[in-house]
Amino acid sequence: MCGYWVDDYPEEVVKIAMDGHDLGNHSSTHPHMSQLSKEQIKKEIKDAHDKVFALTGYEMELFRPPFGEYDNNVIEAAQDIGYYTIQWDVEGMEIM
Repeated sequence: MCGYWVDDYPEEVVKIAMDGHDLGNHSSTHPHMSQLSKEQIKKEIKDAHDKVFALTGYEMELFRPPFGEYDNNVIEAAQDIGYYTIQWDVEGMEIM
């Protein structure tokens, strides 16, 4: 969940949560996380977390950095606030 998406589509966020799906954090504003300070990274994650929690009561704990971009600073910042950083392992685009 991106924070701006939660703002724009709160009813969809609630529906996804009520349908029993896990919700993951994808930052508040979808920045290039490896270009941010550790405190800025934490704020991006916390802001999205707080929006989802206020709306659904769901405590997210998975974080996928925007653009798949990460470094040790991103992983450490997420860990500092109780998040586990994940990435995808399958490319979803068809390539012809």
